[in-house]
Amino acid sequence: MLTAGLSVLPLQAVEAEQTVTTLSLKDLRAEHQYLLDELNGKHTDGKVLELDDERVPGLVRKGWELAGVWAASYLEAHPTASRRELLRIFEDFAMRPRGVKSQYGDFLVYSEYSLAGSAIRIGPSLYVVEASYGVDFRTGTFMVVARSHRGHLEALWNIKDLAEKHYVQQDEIGRWMHLVRRAYYNGPLTVAKVVPLSRAANNHVRFLVDAYQGADGGTILAQLSIWEWDGAKAHPLLVELYQYAADFGGFRLDGRTLQISTKEQLESMISCGMCPEPRGVWILRITPAEVANLGHRFLQPELQWADELLSMIDNGEDATHLADGKVIDALKARIRERDGARNPVRQPDETGFSWGMLDECRVLSRGQRGMFVLVVDESRLQFTYELREGRSYFTGVEIR
Repeated sequence: MLTAGLSVLPLQAVEAEQTVTTLSLKDLRAEHQYLLDELNGKHTDGKVLELDDERVPGLVRKGWELAGVWAASYLEAHPTASRRELLRIFEDFAMRPRGVKSQYGDFLVYSEYSLAGSAIRIGPSLYVVEASYGVDFRTGTFMVVARSHRGHLEALWNIKDLAEKHYVQQDEIGRWMHLVRRAYYNGPLTVAKVVPLSRAANNHVRFLVDAYQGADGGTILAQLSIWEWDGAKAHPLLVELYQYAADFGGFRLDGRTLQISTKEQLESMISCGMCPEPRGVWILRITPAEVANLGHRFLQPELQWADELLSMIDNGEDATHLADGKVIDALKARIRERDGARNPVRQPDETGFSWGMLDECRVLSRGQRGMFVLVVDESRLQFTYELREGRSYFTGVEIR
């Protein structure tokens, strides 16, 4: 069994492989429990370690290493494991956390770190394993378990190793490097689901990872990534962020078409954290030859049209291709009226005006000519438009 010192200190890659692979399943379980005890040890404030404590990275990295060895050993011994068994792959590896009933409702709350994770088969003797640690916020990883040149199943690739190389660029792969409570935006990534995809034209296996950053609030920042496995490494085909509102997420893969429910971004106004609007959909087409990003669209295109017009006017850009001159003049007058009251010292060439919180976008009529009402803070804007070569052109606005 590993000593306590080896558990918390970084190991060289070769030493780690030689040491960990000699452990029995019983030893793996015991060594992992030691790591959990370290994470959950009460300190001077009576609380467990925070995710951003300097001691946490070494502990969870070692834990993921042990989890990878456990997963490979389990899959070697259970080559025909069912989907349900793969979902519970760590059931005998780590004890379930002890929860207590919340005083605020019929659910459990936890005060100790735990390991959660699962595996999914993406090809013959080929699996993606995800695992995470946390109490309220979780920090996760995913790895590929496959047969090595030695003929045994092993964790051959881990997103954390690739993320370390990308971290200096602060790109989307680099986000996986974070182990702390706050990352580029609001927390470390945790896997929500792994989905096997159809093979590429070169017969390589592909898979999808949908992940999210844990944080407070009703708007969730998520990351979608699609990977191709070449037998030794996973190569990214697409890695992009998107947002969705809690309880309003949606994910549908229909043959070659992937549709994801989103909460879209606005430039000229803001949306409350718990609100699902502006709702949208992100579409990708997955074929053997490529992964094609078909882009995002608003479920209410009128809201997107209005946002584009308002933001261009605020930024001092020419919007005459989007609206009649009298519409532009009326909106500029409203901006001067509101902005003068809020910020009387603002210079004429400054930008940054916001129409406030989006309350409602109500469509009154649609077609070649249409009408809709946009309510933001204390303003009510009723727009009329017509379609010109498939694009909206605003013909009138009433502001109240």
